[in-house]
Amino acid sequence: MANIGDLEVFRQKWREELNKKQNVEREDGDDSGGSNIQTTSKNQNVTVSPNSVNIKFNENIISSSSKPDNSNHKPEVAYYPFDIVCNLLKFDKKKLHDQEDLDIIPVVKGKLKRHREQQPKNNTVKKVKLKDIFSDRVNHSDGFARERILDKFISDLDEINEIPFFDISVPREVAVKIFQHLSMLDLCRCAQVSKSWKSLAEDELLWCKICHELGCEEDTLAVERIDWKEIVRQSVSHKKLVLSNWKERKGEVRQLQHMPGGILCSVHSFCNFVAAGYTKGDVKVWDIENEEDFVLQPSNTSLIINEEAEEGTITNYVTMVSTSTKQVAAAFEQGNLDIWQLQGSQTLPCYTFVDGHSNKISHLQLSDLSDSVISAAGPFLHVHQKKSGSFQTQQVDVQQWIQHIELFEPVISSPKVAVSTWFKVCLYSTENLNQQCTEIHNILDMHISAIDVSEESKTLAVALQHKVKLYDIQSNKELQDLYGHTREISCMNLRSSPINNFVTGSVDRRVRVYDTRTSNPVASFTGHMYQITTVQMDDWKVISGGYDGFVFVWDLRMTRKLWEIHNRHPVRHCRFSEEKLVFGNVPCTKFPVLDEFENSTHRRFRGEIQVYDFSKDQLTQGVPDICLSTFDEPSASNYNMALVNPYDKI
Repeated sequence: MANIGDLEVFRQKWREELNKKQNVEREDGDDSGGSNIQTTSKNQNVTVSPNSVNIKFNENIISSSSKPDNSNHKPEVAYYPFDIVCNLLKFDKKKLHDQEDLDIIPVVKGKLKRHREQQPKNNTVKKVKLKDIFSDRVNHSDGFARERILDKFISDLDEINEIPFFDISVPREVAVKIFQHLSMLDLCRCAQVSKSWKSLAEDELLWCKICHELGCEEDTLAVERIDWKEIVRQSVSHKKLVLSNWKERKGEVRQLQHMPGGILCSVHSFCNFVAAGYTKGDVKVWDIENEEDFVLQPSNTSLIINEEAEEGTITNYVTMVSTSTKQVAAAFEQGNLDIWQLQGSQTLPCYTFVDGHSNKISHLQLSDLSDSVISAAGPFLHVHQKKSGSFQTQQVDVQQWIQHIELFEPVISSPKVAVSTWFKVCLYSTENLNQQCTEIHNILDMHISAIDVSEESKTLAVALQHKVKLYDIQSNKELQDLYGHTREISCMNLRSSPINNFVTGSVDRRVRVYDTRTSNPVASFTGHMYQITTVQMDDWKVISGGYDGFVFVWDLRMTRKLWEIHNRHPVRHCRFSEEKLVFGNVPCTKFPVLDEFENSTHRRFRGEIQVYDFSKDQLTQGVPDICLSTFDEPSASNYNMALVNPYDKI
């Protein structure tokens, strides 16, 4: 129902309309045919003519003095409720008395509501005027005050339309369209206005749309689930828990089991898959989401004679490994490249490539959008693509030794690969390597230490000693120069950084965060003792790994360290998602010199891979439900203590 202010505006408009006409008294026995409402006997229903829907005053209730002289003149248009009440007041008093004081209240769309009150009959008929509807109570001869006709009228409208009286002209579909532009906080506030607004603010379509925007149940339609608001609430609560666990380091720590008898050589992770190569030539893959692992066998485990030494052999160990959600690829010391498919139970490689120029594979990348593998060996760039069930290899000679490669896969155009030599960066099409390449960067005597690309911003970053140059890949124009480091930049991450942000690590042991719209860093972190090997950032944190074996988690807003992890071996790989952190410590010495009392598989030699899962609350594991505190808001009250005499749920 409308509030008091809206009713006052309603009354004022009504008074202005009534002042234009004379007060009309209903006479006994008046049963004119111009009335839109017909009253029948006591046991018959009351009906409404469709003509009562017209938004005009009924001419029968207007006095002759107020009617215009011109017969063709249309009656003055008024608000529909005035016409309803005027027709209501035009009932015959005598017939109204004969129906044992039956109060008839008109309702929209031709429906009527009956309300019978038990009271003694009165033979006297009192004339009712229009102004009486504005009184607080209608006093009857029996001494009792009845409810106002206006209150009954608005109450009936609220019951039928299920939305407030001041919103009856807005269909529900239109209201939902309006509400879909509100945020979650605004929708929750609107749900507290009234029952009708609560019904609109909790519409399943609205919360299904919000749920999809949050990245939850994206493949589920609105009609397939119910209570989408509860799903959103659980998702928001889960994200708060993950954020709190990240800051307080409360995640579940899991150390992946190493290969017996082998030393870790290379680590790579993508989504929920982690791949590792060992000195024995085996490749082990973990599915950390389903907690499964399997071992992939290499195509060649033979030993070759070491020509550089008087005696001895060279083991065909893994030098580089890369994984996607579809396949795994590994490069070996003897120069061969093996590719495995993750679908199925096949442990032998589906494709093996050997460089004809006896060059070792120096760089390796996999495409998750297609079954493509990019590799570099010396000055040759190879693209291995699966077509018609088998792999086909393209090769191009870059004329200089390849130093870095980065795969660029935009959504609307064909994929390309950025190839860096000592001083030049070019773009090659992966579909046809023989096409003319696009040269983006070429500066003599400026050694390139790292490159990276971003599909979201279509930007290429080139690290030149202590500065970074940004290029627009579409126009091949230089955008910005970034300064700040004092020594050579050893690593950087543009691909997974937020838009307009960029993070770098340097030999000067500093991590710097840049805004690509300015030339100077916006944040700088110091803590590593040696050069930084890997960096990554998101909206609120930065994670860096160094040659000293430390993994630091930095708070971007507070520009301070949150926590750290240390291992004796250098950090060669470190990647995180919203809930998980994966990092690998790869030893520098693959074949340590041992005495007769030492074992090469000892923990201090083999390296390790650790996975942190921050979606699980370690503090509540193993504690009975009855001992858990029920006061989860605010979180500071959730102590989760195992009480001797628990009372929270008793």
